[in-house]
Amino acid sequence: MDAQPPITPQQILAARAAIDPVFLDSPAMSHGALDEALGCACLLKVETLNPIRSFKGRGTEAVVAALAPRPDAVVATSSGNFGQGLARAAAGRGIAATILAPAWANPLKLEAMRRLGATVRLAEPDEGAGKDLARRIAAETGALFVEDGGHPVISAGAGTIAQELTGHDLDDVIVQIGDGALATGIGSWFKAQAPEVRIVGVVARGAPAMAQSFAAGRAIDTPGTDTIADGMAISRPVPSAVAQLRACVDEILLVDDGAILDAARLLLRTAGVMAEPSGAAGLAAVLTNRDRFAGRRVATVITGSNLDATFQARLLGG
Repeated sequence: MDAQPPITPQQILAARAAIDPVFLDSPAMSHGALDEALGCACLLKVETLNPIRSFKGRGTEAVVAALAPRPDAVVATSSGNFGQGLARAAAGRGIAATILAPAWANPLKLEAMRRLGATVRLAEPDEGAGKDLARRIAAETGALFVEDGGHPVISAGAGTIAQELTGHDLDDVIVQIGDGALATGIGSWFKAQAPEVRIVGVVARGAPAMAQSFAAGRAIDTPGTDTIADGMAISRPVPSAVAQLRACVDEILLVDDGAILDAARLLLRTAGVMAEPSGAAGLAAVLTNRDRFAGRRVATVITGSNLDATFQARLLGG
């Protein structure tokens, strides 16, 4: 696999200038009860207080603003949060958006994408089949296919989260890995600005493609995923995203669904913050690796709060 250069601080700052301010400067908070439960000092970067309740608005704003020449239409695949961000960014610039979503996608996210102006089509369950169909639609209609994890500017947009964490005294930043853009953006900023901070990626045990690809140094497909964390249910990694991750992530930890649910409950009980499964996965890695992070200063991103009804019932019923 060809080496990929990290995203530069200059690219991240340029992306920041293009992002709707409603997505910027999200709260960075801590809570004593959470720290006591984890045995470490944990800083939460809460990315849920924006119009799509997800960090994805940063990268989608950056990538749509950077499109030149501006297309009439874009096509993408998404289980929901990336699609919401793309739909909003496209609509604000007069661009039509079509999102291919898996049939099992969270109904709340499907409705949100439609409300934000996207045409939503349900794809085959296999992630790769959805991307193949999206590429065909783009080719047939003259639209531009936008692949989450496949555009450096998306990672640069996500990297603005790390830029906002500058000045906090941290030992580790624990970052969820779905398509890889979040970890690439955050990792690139810290490698350039504070290389002593360790970047720890988190992958759902029921969707191990990114972890296996990271270890092997090449994209490895793992058809079929089994995790409640829909934003991390990756079965076909983007090769360039894998290369980027290897340039700026120090290690990867796996978390199972039970730990994710426990972490979401702990987060709600102690800090009063509600997270969808992917949003709590970073905290789950800390919760299940207490010895590893004991006494350290860590930060993690609460990436979204678009909960489906089933997970919300399990969360509140615990």
